[in-house]
Amino acid sequence: MIRTLKRLFADHPREVKESYFQHMAHSAAFGFKLARLSATAFLHAMVPGIHKTTVSDEIKCMARDMGGRAEEARECRMREAGVWDPGL
Repeated sequence: MIRTLKRLFADHPREVKESYFQHMAHSAAFGFKLARLSATAFLHAMVPGIHKTTVSDEIKCMARDMGGRAEEARECRMREAGVWDPGL
């Protein structure tokens, strides 16, 4: 039971070198930004002349930001598993 709780609440934040609350803040910020972008996309659907590239531009920016964080987490998992291979 404790191992499951540790896996659910502690392992991933540690992989990205954050505390639980730091990870919560970053994840919530991404979530709020996605909610705002969702509303913007629906607004653009109704009025195509507004926010023509807002959503796609922001998603590209978020992908760059998350890409670095995802790479860092992957490298941490690989090192901990003892199978570090930068080519994977």
